[in-house]
Amino acid sequence: MLRHPELFSSSGWESRYLGQLPKEANSSLPNVYRHYGTKVVSNTDPPEHTRLRRIVQRSFSPRVIEAMREQVERLSSELIDGLVEGSTIDWVSEVAYPLPATMIALLLGAPVEDTELFEGWSADIVAFVGSGAPKMELALQEEQSLIAFREYLSGLIARARFDPKDDLLSLLVEKSEDGDALTDDELISTCVTLLFAGHETTANLLSSLTLELLRAPDQWDLVTSESGLASAAVEETLRFNGPVQRIRRVAREDVELQGIKVKKGQSVLGFIGSANRDEAVFEDAESFNIGRRRDANLSFGAGVHFCLGAALSRLEAPIVLQHLTTRFPRTRLAPSFSERYRSNMTFRGLESLKLELRR
Repeated sequence: MLRHPELFSSSGWESRYLGQLPKEANSSLPNVYRHYGTKVVSNTDPPEHTRLRRIVQRSFSPRVIEAMREQVERLSSELIDGLVEGSTIDWVSEVAYPLPATMIALLLGAPVEDTELFEGWSADIVAFVGSGAPKMELALQEEQSLIAFREYLSGLIARARFDPKDDLLSLLVEKSEDGDALTDDELISTCVTLLFAGHETTANLLSSLTLELLRAPDQWDLVTSESGLASAAVEETLRFNGPVQRIRRVAREDVELQGIKVKKGQSVLGFIGSANRDEAVFEDAESFNIGRRRDANLSFGAGVHFCLGAALSRLEAPIVLQHLTTRFPRTRLAPSFSERYRSNMTFRGLESLKLELRR
């Protein structure tokens, strides 16, 4: 499904999803319909997708990502050095959510003081788009967040065009080598997508990464004794308990999958979480083992829609883990911790993660 866009389209799902709302919803949700009706990298097929990805991909080049390392190191150090030895914290609300939200703010040239705004907007967008069926209450919440975020972005975009800086937004507003550029709606919807996709997935990865290591003390001890294993721990978490659990496609032709006949025009869900535990690919797939052979997981997708932000997420998560294991190597799950996940069919993330910080 991931590698064959000619058979499984990324276009059209949003209109079907919105089509389940009451007919009168259109008048009260203009920004919701406008956003999901705008073509961006995630909801298009080639050749339209090729054009959009070519423009956006400049902002995620290896050079740009590597230039962010110092910022990630600094933010991770500030957050974790500010934690108190011997205390019990909620890792989700105190580290996992603020850090990627702050990174998104910096990428867009926004003040870090506005991080809480980004967290709130992201939460409302994710709640609506990740529910099993669209709910009017959640749609209205997203409408208000989109109004606020669009207004906020308009100011940042105007500034980036007038006085470009060394940030992602300034790269996005530039024309490509062939003179092509994103329209205003494409630019805003791309930024909205970057906000919730980049923030939610990384926040959930940071939480699941810490959880899986702490409930497998032998694996935690490996990382604390050898910091170079942090990246391996991230890859195994992506496979074992990834932040994105499904993809959504529309069949473009009649096709058969594992004996199941899918008809042209039908909606199809592909479950990444299941594929990542395929016993035919991963030996002892139900165990968490950071020392396993590095077979490719599908948590960032594959093919033309491979996640643009994968390199940034793979940069952030190991650095955060290294700071935590270096400063608090004896950290353990708090006795009060209860494993509960947010109610969402697409994004898998813990509601909270209580930790006891120990040197």
